[in-house]
Amino acid sequence: ELNNYLAQMEDRKCEIAKLQACERSLYANFQMSLGENNEFASFLTEVLEKKTKCMGKKEAGREAGEEDENEEKDEESTLGTDEEKSGSEDEVFDDSVCPKNCDEALFQNTIQLRQKLLDIKEALAEEKKVAANLRKKYNALAEKAKVVETNLETAEKELETFLWEKQQRMNELYVAVPLKLHQVEYLVDGEMPSDLSQALVFSNQTLEYLQKRISELRDEKRMQREIYKKAQKHYKQLVQDKKEMEIKIQQLEMKCNDLMVKKFGQLVDFEAVQTHSGSIRMEELQLQIMEKEYTHSQELRKWEERILALRQQLMKLTKENTTKLQQLNQFCLEKQQLETKMASL
Repeated sequence: ELNNYLAQMEDRKCEIAKLQACERSLYANFQMSLGENNEFASFLTEVLEKKTKCMGKKEAGREAGEEDENEEKDEESTLGTDEEKSGSEDEVFDDSVCPKNCDEALFQNTIQLRQKLLDIKEALAEEKKVAANLRKKYNALAEKAKVVETNLETAEKELETFLWEKQQRMNELYVAVPLKLHQVEYLVDGEMPSDLSQALVFSNQTLEYLQKRISELRDEKRMQREIYKKAQKHYKQLVQDKKEMEIKIQQLEMKCNDLMVKKFGQLVDFEAVQTHSGSIRMEELQLQIMEKEYTHSQELRKWEERILALRQQLMKLTKENTTKLQQLNQFCLEKQQLETKMASL
């Protein structure tokens, strides 16, 4: 796709070069038509380089006659205003009228060349616009291609690393490779070489053991197959026994349900009953605990009341004792006073 854009850009460059060559050729033809020392050279050059707009043709035909007349009047009024507006400009520069003493053929040729020049410039601008768009698309696509190429290189490196690690892991595996005797014989032209430094020598005893081991492995393989067949038969028997036991369990469950309905009138969940019986035992124990707590609280209240009564009695006795001590103290004071009086007599 990038090559396609490049080819299109090259085509556009060629077209632009052709148009530029046509433009230069047109200017050269114009200069040749002017000749030397033409007094109207500047005027004709301005006529040639003046930019004009291509006006589109208006559609003809209207529906009603009155509408046509009104529209014609409107067009005449608009044209009149346009002519009034452009009157001042026409006085300055009017390229529609050939000036006096100017060659009419040269003037008309200049008008034709101007039209060709406008077509060439319009085509050149269009080609440049297309070339610019192609350049933008090419640059955007090139950026995407760079990103894709970078991602591809990264992915290839990651893949290479992964394959290398995989090969490393594969090399670490131990693999048993079955070989036949003719594949490991070390012979040169069908004869044993004199130099055995590059060879691995087996004794006949080891070789006989390996050959014997082949037959032993065959026997072991046969035994393993028989064991596998027996295991398959045993598995099938176990599956059959399982099915029979499931059928027997279903029959026993149906019989148990029938007996339960006959005895209790409905199906009873014995697990729930056992759980409920356990909860009843817990409730009984909780009631016993509550009764014990109530009894203990009653006894505790009695002891607290007794302690309170004894405290009150103790306080009463303490008050009486205090009163008696005060009386005793009073008596002692009176005794001392009497003794002092008697001693003074």
